Amino acid sequence: MIRTFLGASKVPTRAQLRPSLRLLSHTTAVRNEWFGDLTKKTTPELPKTEGNADEVVTNPAPKDDTQLQEYYMKQAREQQIRSDKYISPLKRRLFDLNVAQNGFFKNNTVVTDPDTSKSYKVSLTEQEIEILEPSIYLQSYRIKSSMKKATLVNRFVRGFTVKHAISQLHFNPKKMSTELEKFLKTGLEQAQKLGYNEDGLYIHALWTGSDGEWRKRLDAKGRGRTGIIEHPYIHLKAVLKTDQTTKRRQWEQAQAQRAAKPRMFLNNEPLNFKVRGHYKW
Repeated sequence: MIRTFLGASKVPTRAQLRPSLRLLSHTTAVRNEWFGDLTKKTTPELPKTEGNADEVVTNPAPKDDTQLQEYYMKQAREQQIRSDKYISPLKRRLFDLNVAQNGFFKNNTVVTDPDTSKSYKVSLTEQEIEILEPSIYLQSYRIKSSMKKATLVNRFVRGFTVKHAISQLHFNPKKMSTELEKFLKTGLEQAQKLGYNEDGLYIHALWTGSDGEWRKRLDAKGRGRTGIIEHPYIHLKAVLKTDQTTKRRQWEQAQAQRAAKPRMFLNNEPLNFKVRGHYKW
């Protein structure tokens, strides 16, 4: 039996393959694509218009976008409740002439327009007068309190002038009085911006309401029982008016007293006596 010895085939080692791998890594096929120079990597470029060839396309923030802010402002004006929707320009002009002539608005009086030399008898409803007279609407932020506590303080200053109410609330020991004092001070700041007389500013209406989303938590009780505690949150709202409204109300009250009939303290009965079935002594 003949045995032949086959030597081991020469397998290249890793050290021997290293130069060839280094050369392969620098070829165009590895650098770009497997197809070499057939497909090259390119970066897309934005198309340039003729007018704005040198300008760079940017995305400004919403607060810096003037066109967007103008669009938002236009939408807000359309949704806003304005007096122009309910009062005609002629009524507004006659109201201003009446106030300039009398110092406050006198209803059912004759006013002469200096531009057209025409006389008008101005007669407005209570709703129209309320719209035209200067006023300030206030609304507070979320306050940690209850409507019952706020109502007690609101009744204390309702009808006061704003400055008198602030001085009274400053010395009130209730916690809600501090919140209401800060709330009314914002009304004075708005009156300064609008040019109203701060001394004649008074609280026409003041109310409170629930602000919603009250926090709830478990209230542990004895013998394994539990309840639910609610933490109320409220808001304050107010309508402030100027001394123009005060003068108008005083004038209307005086006119009503003059037009009132004299009070009759005796029974309005005929002179012949009624027939009664009993003696009066």
